[in-house]
Order: sequence, then structure tokens, then C-alpha cells
Amino acid sequence: AIMGRAPDASAYAGEHDIRSIIAPREVKAVGDGDKVFGLQIVTTPGHTAGSISVYDAANGIVVAGDALIVEGGAPNFPPAQFTSDMDEARRSVAKLGELTFETLLVGHGEPIEGGASAAVAELAASP
Repeated sequence: AIMGRAPDASAYAGEHDIRSIIAPREVKAVGDGDKVFGLQIVTTPGHTAGSISVYDAANGIVVAGDALIVEGGAPNFPPAQFTSDMDEARRSVAKLGELTFETLLVGHGEPIEGGASAAVAELAASP
């Protein structure tokens, strides 16, 4: 629907999710380390095989989508019932925890503004 309303916009998705996306025009595949408009793509499989996050190093922001949720002001792993591979999801959280950022934006939950990478790294280290 969004692509229909923005006919000149480009769409991007993780390579492993492309075949499941129904769109009116091409969705471009992106992978780990790719840059889109100066933002770094970080592959974060787990929720889906092609799940991606977007890292804005210059502004200290990670858009994690469904790789993480935020509950009670703290990051948490995605719910198992909505995650195709929890082991991959945990590895993806650990990967995000290695980045340096202050702000975390997720698909479900309020943003974390301040100390976000430390909170994600702490979650990744939890059993």
C-alpha cells in the first residue's frame, strides 16, 4: 500500500525475505554492510530469515524493527511465537549490542533514548 502511494520511492528488504513480499514493483535486496542513503544495513535474522536493522552511526540510532521489542523501557528478545529462529534472533541481538548507539527504535514498544546499546549488550549477555 505504501509503495502504491509513493510511486517514485524505492523499497528495500533483506534478501531472504524478498520472495515473500508482494509489491507493485521491484523491492531491492540489501545485505549486511550495504548502505542505503548513507545508513548501514545490519542483517538481523531470527524474526524472519531476511530480517534487517538499520544503523545510523552518525546520529547514534538503530532501527531494529522486529529484531527486538521494548517492554517497560528495556529491550527484550522478540516473542518466540512470532520468531522463526530464536537462536538466530539471540545472535542478532548480540550483533546489535556490539554497535554504539544511544537511541533504539523498534516495531513494538517505545523508543529507548539514551544508553540503548549498553542495554542491548546487557540483554545479549543474559542467559
